[in-house]
Amino acid sequence: MKYENLENIFVIGDVHGCYHTLMNLLQQLPENAELIFVGDLCDKGNFSKDVIEFVINNNYPCVKGNHEHLFEKYILDAVQNNISSPWSSDKRFGGLECIKSYANDIELIKKHLAWIKNLPLYLEIEKYFITHGFALEYYEHKDNQEHYNDFLLNRYYEGDVVQKSEIINIFGHCTFDDVIDGGNFFCIDTSCAYGKKLTAIQLATHTLYQERMDSRDSNYKVDAITLGEYDVYKESFESIASLLIDKSSQYATYDIIANEVLEAIVDKYGEVGKDELLRMQERSQIFPKQIKKVLGNAYVKDFKF
Repeated sequence: MKYENLENIFVIGDVHGCYHTLMNLLQQLPENAELIFVGDLCDKGNFSKDVIEFVINNNYPCVKGNHEHLFEKYILDAVQNNISSPWSSDKRFGGLECIKSYANDIELIKKHLAWIKNLPLYLEIEKYFITHGFALEYYEHKDNQEHYNDFLLNRYYEGDVVQKSEIINIFGHCTFDDVIDGGNFFCIDTSCAYGKKLTAIQLATHTLYQERMDSRDSNYKVDAITLGEYDVYKESFESIASLLIDKSSQYATYDIIANEVLEAIVDKYGEVGKDELLRMQERSQIFPKQIKKVLGNAYVKDFKF
């Protein structure tokens, strides 16, 4: 992609259905600003339909995020065929809010679905490499479809060692309270749908523009089982298997197991604890991203949607 003036280009982080916040943020930008979106327009917030329609109607470039992938894969099953998936039934994925925003408007869903199917995995403007997931290490493989999942799902964790390069990766997907500036990479997902901020970054100057979430946009939250609810150091090893989040469980009102609990399991049980975390993933108690966060890349098996 070629632009005459990089300073008029603003890349916007994960909107996640926060339409009013997006409109408020745009009031801070020049009237003729050229916008680019890093994906995850939908899910979690209350106005997925409106956000996607706005981006389409204004012909703004956008890369595909993992939540667009989930929309593409599951929405027709959910609204037409009454087929359930984790995206359409599990609160943690945020798809329930997305489905509700369409109010069974099948024609609009199909319009948005056709647009999503054609979204690119990356956009490149001079030295800027714009992706959804953290994709700096995959730059040389940018046109290799074998890395499809990596472009949507790869995460940056604070403390990760990142090689320096002339290429600057701007991405979302990894939620932080503030923008992560690594010099040659910027993570601009600032947790908007969780009541925090939506961020735009100006190319060339790297100036940030931010807007607090409009209260109309989202009441989405994830309730975590912490050490306060499950004290690893007081519980038996066998009790770990009972940390199931379903209707029959004592933890039915929770949505996720906090990483501090997983870290305590490893701290208390060592290698046996690490093995147990892998079994927890197999039992769908925790996500692959939690394995990566707590144990590192070496323990992460290839993850497919």
